Amino acid sequence: MLMAAISMLLLPLTASGDIKIESKVIFNTNCARCHEGECSGRLTFHLQNNAVDQHIIRHGGDELSLATIRQLSEVLHYMKEKCSFYPMTVDVKLNGIYSKKRLDKLKSPAGNAYFVPLGSLEAGSYQLILEVTGVDSGYCMEIISATFSHIEKRIINNSKEKLIVQFNVDEQSEFYLRLRSQSPLNLNKLELLAIESKNANN
Repeated sequence: MLMAAISMLLLPLTASGDIKIESKVIFNTNCARCHEGECSGRLTFHLQNNAVDQHIIRHGGDELSLATIRQLSEVLHYMKEKCSFYPMTVDVKLNGIYSKKRLDKLKSPAGNAYFVPLGSLEAGSYQLILEVTGVDSGYCMEIISATFSHIEKRIINNSKEKLIVQFNVDEQSEFYLRLRSQSPLNLNKLELLAIESKNANN
Protein backbone atom coordinates (compact mmCIF):
# COMPACT_ATOMS: atom_id res chain seq x y z
CA MET A 1 0.00 0.00 0.00
CA LEU A 2 2.83 2.37 0.91
CA MET A 3 4.61 1.76 -2.41
CA ALA A 4 1.36 2.31 -4.29
CA ALA A 5 0.87 5.61 -2.50
CA ILE A 6 4.42 6.70 -3.31
CA SER A 7 3.91 5.74 -6.96
CA MET A 8 0.80 7.89 -7.09
CA LEU A 9 2.76 10.86 -5.73
CA LEU A 10 5.39 10.45 -8.43
CA LEU A 11 2.91 10.44 -11.31
CA PRO A 12 2.99 13.65 -13.39
CA LEU A 13 0.03 15.95 -12.83
CA THR A 14 -2.43 16.11 -15.71
CA ALA A 15 -5.63 18.06 -16.30
CA SER A 16 -8.49 16.00 -14.87
CA GLY A 17 -11.35 17.50 -16.84
CA ASP A 18 -13.36 17.89 -13.62
CA ILE A 19 -12.54 21.55 -13.07
CA LYS A 20 -15.47 23.87 -13.78
CA ILE A 21 -15.04 26.80 -16.14
CA GLU A 22 -16.04 29.14 -13.30
CA SER A 23 -13.14 27.91 -11.14
CA LYS A 24 -10.66 28.38 -13.99
CA VAL A 25 -11.93 31.91 -14.57
CA ILE A 26 -11.67 32.75 -10.85
CA PHE A 27 -8.11 31.45 -10.73
CA ASN A 28 -6.90 33.05 -13.95
CA THR A 29 -8.40 36.48 -13.24
CA ASN A 30 -7.34 36.62 -9.60
CA CYS A 31 -4.83 34.03 -8.33
CA ALA A 32 -2.79 33.59 -11.51
CA ARG A 33 -1.72 37.22 -11.63
CA CYS A 34 0.52 36.63 -8.59
CA HIS A 35 1.64 33.10 -9.39
CA GLU A 36 2.54 33.65 -13.06
CA GLY A 37 5.91 35.11 -12.02
CA GLU A 38 6.57 32.36 -9.47
CA CYS A 39 6.43 29.25 -11.66
CA SER A 40 9.17 26.92 -10.49
CA GLY A 41 8.94 24.04 -12.94
CA ARG A 42 9.27 21.62 -10.03
CA LEU A 43 7.51 18.25 -10.18
CA THR A 44 5.81 18.80 -6.83
CA PHE A 45 4.22 21.61 -4.91
CA HIS A 46 5.30 21.25 -1.28
CA LEU A 47 2.27 22.47 0.65
CA GLN A 48 -0.26 20.39 2.54
CA ASN A 49 -3.88 20.59 1.37
CA ASN A 50 -4.92 22.54 4.46
CA ALA A 51 -2.21 25.15 3.90
CA VAL A 52 -3.23 25.55 0.26
CA ASP A 53 -6.90 25.84 1.29
CA GLN A 54 -6.09 28.57 3.80
CA HIS A 55 -4.02 30.44 1.20
CA ILE A 56 -6.94 30.33 -1.25
CA ILE A 57 -9.48 31.43 1.37
CA ARG A 58 -7.23 34.30 2.50
CA HIS A 59 -6.96 35.71 -1.02
CA GLY A 60 -10.23 34.49 -2.56
CA GLY A 61 -12.62 35.02 0.32
CA ASP A 62 -14.37 32.66 2.73
CA GLU A 63 -17.53 32.63 0.60
CA LEU A 64 -15.91 30.07 -1.71
CA SER A 65 -17.38 26.57 -1.47
CA LEU A 66 -15.14 23.68 -0.45
CA ALA A 67 -15.55 22.17 -3.93
CA THR A 68 -14.36 25.42 -5.55
CA ILE A 69 -11.43 25.69 -3.13
CA ARG A 70 -10.29 22.17 -4.00
CA GLN A 71 -10.64 22.91 -7.72
CA LEU A 72 -8.57 26.09 -7.33
CA SER A 73 -5.98 24.04 -5.45
CA GLU A 74 -5.75 21.58 -8.33
CA VAL A 75 -5.38 24.42 -10.85
CA LEU A 76 -2.60 25.94 -8.69
CA HIS A 77 -0.76 22.60 -8.51
CA TYR A 78 -1.04 22.23 -12.30
CA MET A 79 0.28 25.76 -12.88
CA LYS A 80 3.24 25.18 -10.55
CA GLU A 81 4.20 21.88 -12.20
CA LYS A 82 3.46 22.63 -15.86
CA CYS A 83 4.31 26.34 -15.88
CA SER A 84 1.24 27.01 -17.99
CA PHE A 85 -2.43 27.84 -17.67
CA TYR A 86 -4.80 24.98 -16.90
CA PRO A 87 -6.42 23.90 -20.21
CA MET A 88 -9.81 25.40 -21.03
CA THR A 89 -11.95 23.29 -23.34
CA VAL A 90 -13.79 26.12 -25.04
CA ASP A 91 -14.55 25.99 -28.77
CA VAL A 92 -12.58 28.80 -30.44
CA LYS A 93 -12.97 29.88 -34.05
CA LEU A 94 -10.53 32.24 -35.72
CA ASN A 95 -12.24 34.99 -37.71
CA GLY A 96 -15.34 34.39 -35.65
CA ILE A 97 -17.44 36.35 -33.17
CA TYR A 98 -17.85 35.47 -29.50
CA SER A 99 -21.44 36.25 -28.47
CA LYS A 100 -22.37 37.80 -25.13
CA LYS A 101 -23.99 34.53 -24.06
CA ARG A 102 -20.74 32.72 -24.66
CA LEU A 103 -18.63 35.43 -23.03
CA ASP A 104 -20.82 35.47 -19.91
CA LYS A 105 -19.59 31.93 -19.15
CA LEU A 106 -16.04 33.33 -19.05
CA LYS A 107 -16.85 36.17 -16.64
CA SER A 108 -15.75 36.12 -13.01
CA PRO A 109 -18.46 35.71 -10.34
CA ALA A 110 -17.47 39.16 -9.04
CA GLY A 111 -18.51 40.62 -12.40
CA ASN A 112 -15.33 42.64 -12.91
CA ALA A 113 -13.12 40.31 -14.97
CA TYR A 114 -13.01 37.95 -17.95
CA PHE A 115 -10.62 35.22 -19.04
CA VAL A 116 -11.19 34.27 -22.67
CA PRO A 117 -9.29 31.56 -24.60
CA LEU A 118 -8.24 32.82 -28.04
CA GLY A 119 -7.08 29.40 -29.21
CA SER A 120 -3.82 28.26 -30.76
CA LEU A 121 -2.46 31.09 -32.90
CA GLU A 122 0.30 30.70 -35.45
CA ALA A 123 3.02 33.30 -35.94
CA GLY A 124 1.49 36.32 -37.63
CA SER A 125 -0.58 39.47 -37.09
CA TYR A 126 -4.03 39.53 -35.49
CA GLN A 127 -6.73 41.96 -34.53
CA LEU A 128 -9.13 41.85 -31.58
CA ILE A 129 -12.32 43.90 -31.61
CA LEU A 130 -13.97 44.25 -28.20
CA GLU A 131 -17.24 45.85 -27.18
CA VAL A 132 -17.09 46.73 -23.48
CA THR A 133 -19.81 48.53 -21.49
CA GLY A 134 -20.71 49.29 -17.91
CA VAL A 135 -17.21 50.10 -16.70
CA ASP A 136 -16.77 53.28 -14.64
CA SER A 137 -13.13 53.17 -13.57
CA GLY A 138 -11.30 51.93 -16.66
CA TYR A 139 -9.90 48.43 -17.05
CA CYS A 140 -6.75 46.45 -17.80
CA MET A 141 -6.56 44.44 -21.03
CA GLU A 142 -3.93 41.68 -21.41
CA ILE A 143 -3.14 39.15 -24.13
CA ILE A 144 -1.10 36.31 -22.65
CA SER A 145 0.43 33.12 -23.98
CA ALA A 146 -0.13 29.73 -22.33
CA THR A 147 3.28 30.08 -20.65
CA PHE A 148 2.55 33.56 -19.23
CA SER A 149 4.30 35.75 -21.82
CA HIS A 150 2.47 39.06 -22.15
CA ILE A 151 2.38 40.17 -25.76
CA GLU A 152 -0.03 43.04 -25.10
CA LYS A 153 -1.03 44.92 -21.95
CA ARG A 154 -2.99 48.16 -21.85
CA ILE A 155 -4.76 50.27 -19.27
CA ILE A 156 -7.95 51.57 -20.89
CA ASN A 157 -9.19 54.78 -19.28
CA ASN A 158 -11.62 56.08 -21.88
CA SER A 159 -15.32 55.30 -22.03
CA LYS A 160 -15.44 54.17 -25.67
CA GLU A 161 -17.39 50.96 -26.05
CA LYS A 162 -15.33 49.60 -28.96
CA LEU A 163 -11.65 48.75 -28.54
CA ILE A 164 -9.53 47.56 -31.48
CA VAL A 165 -6.23 45.88 -30.61
CA GLN A 166 -3.68 44.74 -33.18
CA PHE A 167 -0.98 42.36 -31.96
CA ASN A 168 1.78 40.15 -33.33
CA VAL A 169 2.55 36.53 -32.51
CA ASP A 170 6.16 35.42 -33.01
CA GLU A 171 5.73 31.76 -32.09
CA GLN A 172 2.71 29.45 -32.14
CA SER A 173 1.03 29.04 -28.77
CA GLU A 174 -2.31 29.04 -27.00
CA PHE A 175 -3.31 32.61 -26.14
CA TYR A 176 -5.77 34.18 -23.74
CA LEU A 177 -7.46 37.54 -23.23
CA ARG A 178 -7.77 38.82 -19.67
CA LEU A 179 -9.84 41.86 -18.70
CA ARG A 180 -9.92 43.25 -15.17
CA SER A 181 -11.55 46.29 -13.62
CA GLN A 182 -12.10 47.72 -10.15
CA SER A 183 -15.80 47.95 -10.97
CA PRO A 184 -18.25 45.73 -12.87
CA LEU A 185 -17.88 45.59 -16.64
CA ASN A 186 -19.56 43.79 -19.52
CA LEU A 187 -17.81 42.29 -22.51
CA ASN A 188 -20.68 42.16 -24.98
CA LYS A 189 -18.87 40.98 -28.09
CA LEU A 190 -15.41 39.91 -29.15
CA GLU A 191 -14.08 39.27 -32.63
CA LEU A 192 -10.68 37.75 -33.44
CA LEU A 193 -9.31 38.28 -36.94
CA ALA A 194 -6.17 36.98 -38.63
CA ILE A 195 -4.52 39.83 -40.54
CA GLU A 196 -1.47 37.96 -41.79
CA SER A 197 0.05 34.58 -41.05
CA LYS A 198 3.83 34.34 -41.38
CA ASN A 199 3.44 30.75 -42.53
CA ALA A 200 1.33 31.89 -45.48
CA ASN A 201 4.43 33.19 -47.23
CA ASN A 202 6.51 30.04 -46.70
